[in-house]
Amino acid sequence: MWNLLRQEADKIRLTSGSQLTPFMNGMHLDYCKQINTIEYDYSRQKVNNTILDLLINLANEIKLQEKIDGLIRGEKVNISENRPALHTALRDLSNKSILIDGLDIMSEVVSTREKIRVISNRIREKKWLGHSGLPITDIVNIGIGGSDLGPRVCINALSNYISKEFNYHFISDVDPASFNDVIAKINPQTTLFIVSSKSFTTKETLLNARKAFALYEDTASIDQHFIAVTAHPERAYQMGIKTVLPIWDWVGGRFSFCSAVNLITAIAIGYEQFVELLAGAHDIDTHVQFTDFKNNIPVLMALIGIWNNNFLNIHNLLILTYSKKLEYFVPYVQQLDMESNGKSIDVSGRMVDYATGPIVWGGLGNQAQHSYFQLLCQGTHRCVGDFITLKTNDEHEINSMCHYKMKVLSEGIQTIENPYGYIPGNMPMNHLILSDCSPYTLGALVALYEHKIFVQSVIWNINPFDQPGIESAKSAHREITLSSES
Repeated sequence: MWNLLRQEADKIRLTSGSQLTPFMNGMHLDYCKQINTIEYDYSRQKVNNTILDLLINLANEIKLQEKIDGLIRGEKVNISENRPALHTALRDLSNKSILIDGLDIMSEVVSTREKIRVISNRIREKKWLGHSGLPITDIVNIGIGGSDLGPRVCINALSNYISKEFNYHFISDVDPASFNDVIAKINPQTTLFIVSSKSFTTKETLLNARKAFALYEDTASIDQHFIAVTAHPERAYQMGIKTVLPIWDWVGGRFSFCSAVNLITAIAIGYEQFVELLAGAHDIDTHVQFTDFKNNIPVLMALIGIWNNNFLNIHNLLILTYSKKLEYFVPYVQQLDMESNGKSIDVSGRMVDYATGPIVWGGLGNQAQHSYFQLLCQGTHRCVGDFITLKTNDEHEINSMCHYKMKVLSEGIQTIENPYGYIPGNMPMNHLILSDCSPYTLGALVALYEHKIFVQSVIWNINPFDQPGIESAKSAHREITLSSES
């Protein structure tokens, strides 16, 4: 199948690029799919029915359906760590049994959801009081990576849903300016710190947590001002934090969007809306598992991504969001994608001889026009694009800018009078149209990318649920630190 796809890629290279897309061939509607509040338009991709059929045959050849079923059923898909990757269980609202080594994990998941509900309601109802008897006014999330990027996306994207009675802050790195800037804005007596670290050994997180502890007179003062989220509650207790919510070793940090790591979002939007976030993600889980591949949005996104990466040899994925609300979505996907599929060693421990995960970059689309749009138009680097817009009345102007840029980058500008103005076009791109920026839609959008990344990892035969490069670098850093201290 791989060789047949290479042959199709060779044909495309010999054909005029601007006429290759289904969009240019009048097949726009044939290359659009929709799942609830998200529409996926891939009519500007350099694919045709023959290529799509071959890609789906490739998926069937590697038994992709079995791999998707295994992921959601709880098989140990994290090969190197001998664990499941059951982030899908976190948003399974049916509460049906899911077993790991014979134990039903859903009772713990449901119990943790109830704790999130109780805590978020108490804070929103002003019943959670600080040590001095004053209600909470500020929530500070201390975490890095998956313990920061997901919650940050939510607080920014769901601005129309969050309670304005609270202020929301994030501290992620060890730059003292990050900590000091937040502390300057809060009153410690009315502040709740959420300390999130799966291992509860993350250097940046613990350093900032200890600095936050120092704002209080004694350990008795901190009881009502700190909540920990970790897979190692004993470490949080040893530190002096009494309220601890669990995360489990079968949930990767970058896949913890629907876990207690996102407690700040449950507080901000309320538990009922938080459940909507879970429901949006769960509906995509159902979609990816039970929809045929020709109509399966995450699978199509993944397969077309494979086509661009491995057959058209385009290794850059540009994501442009045309809404300020989605400003932090690109950094979130950067971690999700590059930490998952930035691998050169396959599941059997062999070095691969093909391209795997792309470089993911981008940001707000409107700003791109005044920064790196020149490179996109006439530069020598080839990119694939994901363009994300909101389908709401007040987004008309910015959406028209998006459509114009998509047209220019895919169709190009052929000019004879001014050769310096020539734009070749020919950039493959997806267009994701969101009906709104609600908790439900945001949960669905995140799950789309999670499953897309998983499907690609299956085709590349790599493990998307570990991060051995990071762990190796951490070990080297510890050795260097010990050496310098001795």
